[in-house]
Amino acid sequence: MSEIDSQKPRARQRPARREPSRSRLRGRAGAIAAVVLALLAVAAVVAYSLHAHLPFGLNAGSPALSRSTGPTGPTGPTTPKSTRTVSVAILGSLSAPAARSAAVPYGSGGALLLGGYDAAGAETDTIENFQSATTTAAGVLPVPEASAVAALLSQNVYVFGGPSSTIYELSNASFTDVGSLPAPTADAAVATVADTAYVIGGYTGTAELNTIVAYTPGSTAQTVATLPVTLRYAAAAAFGGQVYIIGGSTAGVPSATVYRFDPATKTVAVFATLPHARDRESAATLGGLIYVIGGADATGQRSRAIYAINPSSGGVRLAGVLPAPLADAAAVPGNGEIIIAGGTNEGLAAVATVYAVTPVSP
Repeated sequence: MSEIDSQKPRARQRPARREPSRSRLRGRAGAIAAVVLALLAVAAVVAYSLHAHLPFGLNAGSPALSRSTGPTGPTGPTTPKSTRTVSVAILGSLSAPAARSAAVPYGSGGALLLGGYDAAGAETDTIENFQSATTTAAGVLPVPEASAVAALLSQNVYVFGGPSSTIYELSNASFTDVGSLPAPTADAAVATVADTAYVIGGYTGTAELNTIVAYTPGSTAQTVATLPVTLRYAAAAAFGGQVYIIGGSTAGVPSATVYRFDPATKTVAVFATLPHARDRESAATLGGLIYVIGGADATGQRSRAIYAINPSSGGVRLAGVLPAPLADAAAVPGNGEIIIAGGTNEGLAAVATVYAVTPVSP
């Protein structure tokens, strides 16, 4: 349902001089009750739709990306356009479905996608360069990897973790092993301040992590701070020299908390709260705001919501909606837009779609 029509005023009628019969009164009462029940049913459907998501997973036999509607769930009613501050459009597609790829801004407002899970749930070694709606092959990783993170430092691409603790540098189309994280680190978040990447939380394969590890090219990766809790499947973005750590899960339970990490003081503090707890979301900074895109709730169900976090005030609001529920996507800022690539849909399948999230003029 795209919208709910407002009630139309009833035509005024001059009342009859005689009193209405009891049967007539009962008829009117029954009609009113039917209307009330219908409205309650609509409200129930809307309430459910606003929070409905679908389970996470990678399944080659799952249905393709659907075009359902709704502001915070897969099937809810569309929010009035006056409340939205971003629009979403399809830019193109990857050469094949991919989820949990590492990604960095690259080229002329494009993105470089590294590894990820394919449609069958297997780790891949592919590197793809997405530029101007076109995807081209750009090499291969030293080993197949998924759930790694990447950062662009001093014009070179660095890939952190995945199943291992290795840090790779991609320079001149070749990879070099340049160090290690303190532990194997998959499902982490990453954000860059100046020429330092901060790898946040993650999973060793047996335990969740609560560490914030700093890496600057030419130096050794080291833990510089700890989170109040272990955190896996979080998202992170940098703004104004600060790192914002969004959502994620602790012991399998998604969080609505947004932390702010100050690299200068090495301190972590609670900054804001999302309207709904989620993990596996994506985040990127654009136009002075941090956008949180998609994700999954405590049951693994997907969201279509795009939230905007104001780093100055801590305010969080719904800024727009995705065409379909999405989690595990890569997100990087482009030329006046955020590029959202791949991920998993509400049918548990990896997808190849590439979206552009663009601010809307008031």
